[in-house]
Amino acid sequence: MARPLKESLDYFPLDIDFDQDDKLVVVIGKYGMNGLGIVVKIMMEIYRNGYFYLWGEREQYVFSNRVNVDINTISEVINECIKWDFFNKKMYEDHNILTSKGFQKRFIEAAKRRKQITMHENYILIDPSEECKNVSHSITVVNDDGKVVNVYINPTKCNSGETETPQSKVKESKGKESKGNKDIPPDSPPANPDQPPHDDPSKSKGRKKREYAEDSAYYRMAIYFKDKVEIMAEAEGLKHLTANTNLQTWADDFRKLVEIDKQTDKKLIQKVMDWVVTHDFWKSNVLSAEKFRKQFPRLVIEMKNGVREKKSGSSNKPHNPVVEPSTSAPEVSEEEFQKMLQEAQNMQESKGGRSHAKALA
Repeated sequence: MARPLKESLDYFPLDIDFDQDDKLVVVIGKYGMNGLGIVVKIMMEIYRNGYFYLWGEREQYVFSNRVNVDINTISEVINECIKWDFFNKKMYEDHNILTSKGFQKRFIEAAKRRKQITMHENYILIDPSEECKNVSHSITVVNDDGKVVNVYINPTKCNSGETETPQSKVKESKGKESKGNKDIPPDSPPANPDQPPHDDPSKSKGRKKREYAEDSAYYRMAIYFKDKVEIMAEAEGLKHLTANTNLQTWADDFRKLVEIDKQTDKKLIQKVMDWVVTHDFWKSNVLSAEKFRKQFPRLVIEMKNGVREKKSGSSNKPHNPVVEPSTSAPEVSEEEFQKMLQEAQNMQESKGGRSHAKALA
């Protein structure tokens, strides 16, 4: 069995004036050496993983326990780093990862003598066609399934004939086959209709979208949250931002929150719905089910932290929510919710749910 390719680094460069970086001035100014220590530890996690670090709810709690620092302090430091572009904001919002162009360039520099450097097509911030000039062999770009999308080879190696591209091998083999059998077109790709590509966006366009009945649990969750958001939006003058609500899409996002993200606590979800439309910051930044799902772990942490602050009496500022908790919108009963979860579990088991869930994790 071939030895797996190494992605992590054993060391990483740290400049002597690292703490003078403009992107860290505010972070260090606000949190001092504690903030600087958190940043350095995160850098260690990034390079231990390669060139990015997944920053989900689980990772935040594990990291907090590992460095023995309150999770809310860590969250504040990381948010400041994202705000000042020490970590790329788009990568965090789209993929929940901490990375940057600088991290990726330093990773390639440290790993440049490896036979192959592998990078994910959705996470790349550098230009592989330029960076490949600085490596000994090649930079391979892969998709979500680990399949090779492209290979960028150092042009000096390519011209000297020291490195052979996978594409050139394919062309050569096709040429030989065409000579032996003229009836087979040399450019005809092999097809396997019984094994379609996994999650190929170009293929999924023709698939029929899920449709949710108006009395289904997910649709009722969508209606409940929509009513909350619209009341708040009207009071805050943001109604134009909620004009094009698609309840079917919202229902699907709530299904993903429950079935894929494994957020099965119905009461907690409802509490967060009630809370988020009253929060000074989040009420104008979470105006859809998609945003609600993406930010849910962080919303839970901040909501619970706010409850603790109220109990300890740390803030005397009166809180006047724009949207008062109400029960006018349809709720999902406990029986309906449990039935929904059972159906989701049965569906996953029939499709090999355990391996599917692992792939999504």
